[in-house]
Amino acid sequence: MHKFYITNNLGGGGTNVSRFVDYKQLFDLQNIGLLLNYYYLSGKVKIKFDTTLLKELEKFDNIAEFLNYAKKWFADNRSVSASFKQNLKPTNINGYMLDNGCGNILRDLLQSGKYTTKAVRNLVEPFHDFSESLNFDFSIALDYATKYTYKDNENADSQMKKLWQELAGNEKINLSLIDTTLSVKKLKNYNHKIYAPLHGFDYDSFEDYLNAVIKAEKQQKTKFDGFALGGIADSKKLPNAIWNVPKGITKELKIGYIVSKLCQKVCKIIDRPLHVLGAGNIYVFPFIINSGATSSDCHSAWRRASDGGFDKAKILVPLLNDKLEFINSKYTLKYVHIKNINNSYAFDCGYTISTLKKLYKSISKEDFYFGEILAFYQAVKQYDLLIRFTEKYPDYLNRLCKTPDSELNESYCKLIEKLKL
Repeated sequence: MHKFYITNNLGGGGTNVSRFVDYKQLFDLQNIGLLLNYYYLSGKVKIKFDTTLLKELEKFDNIAEFLNYAKKWFADNRSVSASFKQNLKPTNINGYMLDNGCGNILRDLLQSGKYTTKAVRNLVEPFHDFSESLNFDFSIALDYATKYTYKDNENADSQMKKLWQELAGNEKINLSLIDTTLSVKKLKNYNHKIYAPLHGFDYDSFEDYLNAVIKAEKQQKTKFDGFALGGIADSKKLPNAIWNVPKGITKELKIGYIVSKLCQKVCKIIDRPLHVLGAGNIYVFPFIINSGATSSDCHSAWRRASDGGFDKAKILVPLLNDKLEFINSKYTLKYVHIKNINNSYAFDCGYTISTLKKLYKSISKEDFYFGEILAFYQAVKQYDLLIRFTEKYPDYLNRLCKTPDSELNESYCKLIEKLKL
């Protein structure tokens, strides 16, 4: 069974990021987990948010319990939208994953002049101790991760950015972190699972890296609990020629084609859980599931809902309702501007589109935050329904070629053809 992890950077990223905690009861969905970031959650970020709350973190031995405490803590210190009936009773999201945030950690070390390979290796044990102490289900082992977006000060420092990219692409130092992680894992015998991030610049290099990790496991006489595909979230940086993207594959389908082929290749070698980092695009989500990935994450839903207020924010047009019936006949599983939505679309977030627009345009910050959460929830719910759909119907890919949306049908049939499914 596949699980989709929504992302949240509690502890960094601005005030509205933590508003997710106030409304987290909405996200108690069967197939939805929560991905949190060690860099922000542990207070390693330079510009910090909710620091008073995060100081309480060490008192807890379970991340779910901490988030329930955080919801009550926020309720004592601020209000929510009057349009929302908040439940302060404990509610638990169905799974917790910890990402290492190493891209940001590496940036800070480079900017401060404190970077050494030893400084990064020394982070391995504290990171996994942190994950263990809060009872996360699994964590992604430290690596020299590539960042997809750069802040202005990061773009300005071209020398640092170049070094950053060189380190992220250096197989030797990444494999040294794999060795260090395996040593720590064997020594500490953690209860939480640890996934090894996989690197590469084409299908063969990913396979070579995977085989190098397997070789390290044999030498250390211990194994990772799963693997995670990294560096494939930004399709613009994946050249068609290198990734053998065939003609007829559109920009929307490209990431689905590449990730599907890559997952298929990896799953032929290993029979362990496989997570897709950052590339869980909902438009091609069923193909990621079909290719063998057991979990995925993607930040697009929150980014679209929270980008630019009413004039720029987008909402996902749903494909399914709660009965797993097809709804809508145009732009399904695509993001459209909220300001352009009309009554010809069907939505199932529990609120009318006119109410959503009013929330986005409200002078009340709490109404505005709730509007963002609702648009985010609408997209996340579709992930949950799509997973349910794939579980109910073994022939789900063929069924998804027979929706009321002829454009979606054509795209899915094309991807099925090119993947030879």
